[in-house]
Amino acid sequence: MGKKLERVMKGDRSATSATSHDTSDVDGNKSPEPYSCTGDFEADYTELCNRAGLMEIPKVVPRPHRPGPPPPPDPKEKVEEPTSPVPSEQEEPPPTTYTTSDKFDYFKPKVQVELEKPEDKKSMTEVYIRGWKVDQKYIDIFKQCFPAADKLHTIDFWNVGLTDNTLAQFAAVASQCLNLRTVKLDGNPVPGEGFHQLIGEDSMIVSMSLRSCKITDKGAELIGKALSTAKTRNQSLCALNLNSNMITDAGACYIANGLRMNRTLLVLSIANNAIGDEAAKKFGEVLSRFALTHEEVVERRKVLSEKGAPDVRRSPISRRAESRDRPGSQSSRSQLDKSMAKSGRASSKAKKDKKEDDKKGKGKDDKWKKVVSLAETLGKASKGKGRQSGGKKGQGAGSITEAETPDILEIINPLLEEAERVDGELLIPGNRALINLNISRNRIGEAGLKSLLKGIQYQITLTTLGSRSGGTGLMRLSVQKNSFLPNHESYLKMQELMMTRDPLYKPPSKTPDEESTSQATGS
Repeated sequence: MGKKLERVMKGDRSATSATSHDTSDVDGNKSPEPYSCTGDFEADYTELCNRAGLMEIPKVVPRPHRPGPPPPPDPKEKVEEPTSPVPSEQEEPPPTTYTTSDKFDYFKPKVQVELEKPEDKKSMTEVYIRGWKVDQKYIDIFKQCFPAADKLHTIDFWNVGLTDNTLAQFAAVASQCLNLRTVKLDGNPVPGEGFHQLIGEDSMIVSMSLRSCKITDKGAELIGKALSTAKTRNQSLCALNLNSNMITDAGACYIANGLRMNRTLLVLSIANNAIGDEAAKKFGEVLSRFALTHEEVVERRKVLSEKGAPDVRRSPISRRAESRDRPGSQSSRSQLDKSMAKSGRASSKAKKDKKEDDKKGKGKDDKWKKVVSLAETLGKASKGKGRQSGGKKGQGAGSITEAETPDILEIINPLLEEAERVDGELLIPGNRALINLNISRNRIGEAGLKSLLKGIQYQITLTTLGSRSGGTGLMRLSVQKNSFLPNHESYLKMQELMMTRDPLYKPPSKTPDEESTSQATGS
């Protein structure tokens, strides 16, 4: 009886093991192998959606474009005049300037793509998603699709409901796309405001737009630190759009601090926020010149020691030795004041100011007034000069000349700039790499406007004196629709100074009477 029971038990065990082997084989056949993307976004995306078990898959469609103008009529073809009038009841054919679609097809989720070559499915360059939620499932799919698209350079996700987790994963995916240069995440308020993850020190993104993302001072602080600190700086981002957010003075000051050591950002727009005079003063300081903090001074010494020799412009040791030999009234005089005293235009005025400073013992404030007054004089002179050369600038729709190109493209460590010791502080020239600043539709008043005007005048002075090592300075500044009147004296003076600095500026055309007068006088 016992042997028979053992035989039955052995049979059951063997059957169970056989069944388990069969089940494992069946499961092995059911589990698919990992999918490797081919670079064809539509095929890869569809296959990965099917494997993820998505019931409704948004279609991949080409991005629609506005139709171009109709070709001009052929003059060789004769237009036949109608022999009889067209009856009013006859239906006119629909216009050819648009295409019609199904009733609800326009509102269905889609993935719009731009192909470099329509016949080549692997030539996707841009991806656009509008108004439907990109949750974790789609992020997992895009993780595999986007890095495989070698030519992808633009990703535009508008109002797709990003979260802190999906934003962090999207930033990781963006770092894997080797040719990705433009990222637009407009209309995506994220609680953690971690947009700074996209503009780290190793980021390759050139243009980023974060409009209407409800970014507060918290997010602005993170973005400002991502732009630059005393030790790190972003060296790829050239355009940043922060329009229509919730940034106040505190957040804008963090962004301005991010411009202290950043010499890559060319275009910054923070219009339609809640920025006031405090932030405007900070921007004016960063645009002119500013004192280094203790951390920045330490980092400057470290950079100079790593360079091996203090051959920036002058040795700090020789500068200290010269300051000991000079009288007290001249020890704080900057190199800018020296160059202005040597210039032929302002020699008499500089000598008078120097004598007054020696007698009265005035400090940095009086010298700053002298710089501003000279900038006004030189600004008027540069306006006439700019009008004469405006025709050359107007050619090619604001193209940059060969002389300006190296200044814009060259990345200089600001800590290696010539420093000047004034009243116990070490001052360096401000940011002159930024060429377009938009702070319109905010709460800037008269005090902030004057600070911005001083920064512009300082930049014009440096440019006129031939100091071009740090860039060209601001070429466009938008401050309209703030808390000052449009006919304010400082605003009008600012517009006058910035008019000829605009690369698209064209001088007013002369009337026939003026041309005849100029020809008669021989000018």
